[in-house]
Amino acid sequence: MKICYIANSASSHTVKWVNYFASLGNDVHVISHSNVPIKGAKVHYINYSLKNYPLMVHKVHKLIKNINPDILHAHQVNTCGLYAVSLKGYKTIVSAWGSDILVAPNKSFIMKKIVQYVIKHSYFITSDSHYMSKAIIKLGGNKSKILTFPMGVETSLTNYKHIYSTSKSKINVLSYRRLEKIYNIDIIIKGFSKILKKHDNIYLNIAASGSEFNSLLTLVKSLKIENHVKFWGAFNSNDLGNLITANDIFISIPSSDSTSVSLLESMCCGVFPIVSNLPANLEWIEDKKNGLVINSINEVEVEKALNWCIENFSKFPIIAEKNIELIHKKALWKNNSKIILNLYNDIYSKGSSH
Repeated sequence: MKICYIANSASSHTVKWVNYFASLGNDVHVISHSNVPIKGAKVHYINYSLKNYPLMVHKVHKLIKNINPDILHAHQVNTCGLYAVSLKGYKTIVSAWGSDILVAPNKSFIMKKIVQYVIKHSYFITSDSHYMSKAIIKLGGNKSKILTFPMGVETSLTNYKHIYSTSKSKINVLSYRRLEKIYNIDIIIKGFSKILKKHDNIYLNIAASGSEFNSLLTLVKSLKIENHVKFWGAFNSNDLGNLITANDIFISIPSSDSTSVSLLESMCCGVFPIVSNLPANLEWIEDKKNGLVINSINEVEVEKALNWCIENFSKFPIIAEKNIELIHKKALWKNNSKIILNLYNDIYSKGSSH
């Protein structure tokens, strides 16, 4: 089977899909607006965007026709989705990732129309949370054409498990969402600085890159907490298991999100999660049962959450077992990828054209 993804080859999510379907012996192509290679696939770089759509659409469409795939699959409903569905003759699958559905349509009338156009002209849409699936339906999506499943966790990660120390001499907190405004890393740092005044045995590890790096570094210095906060930068995906299991608590408090793969990964490794009160998070986390839900995104709430964790640290090993079991049951990529494989096989058996 020849599969063509229109997706950002620099994204770990794209790599996950490519690796799986290439491992099954498929001929995988990626038309990407990032010039980043992916092992096992042929990456075709074209500098396309929404802004240059009128200039680039013919170039992208010509390339798709030259590749002549059995399966055409775009990742993200806005840019990549538009380039894919505007080419007639394919049963195009589009995967929604989160902000493309939950944020972009609210930015402008034009963005909303683009997202609605992509939804209307998709053969099938994949969504990683029930909350996002409802949002797709509100934007005009057909319920029977939406497949809802989390992208899930790589099987290799199930080999890693955090062991909680009973001495509690040092507590490590991990944030590995991108350093962008939507993820509120500054609020995490401010809340962390507050808890440090009560407990000096707690440490914050920030493992990501992004446009906010310099301002976050300045914030840490201004709060004089450099000895307790470490910026690790972007990490290699092979180091993910070791990174997560070196920590006791995972914190992710974005303003908007669908199912976060990083949340599922931390749960899989038995690390206690703190999340913001978003519908997609509540599909996985029950407050004070298998994680903590912060109702308002501010530094006081972060401080309270971390304080609760310190006071209830002894409960974490039991909670860890519960979360590991949940991930094995519902969120392993090797199981969930079969949902899309069945769709690919169905399209392939019928022929890709309309």
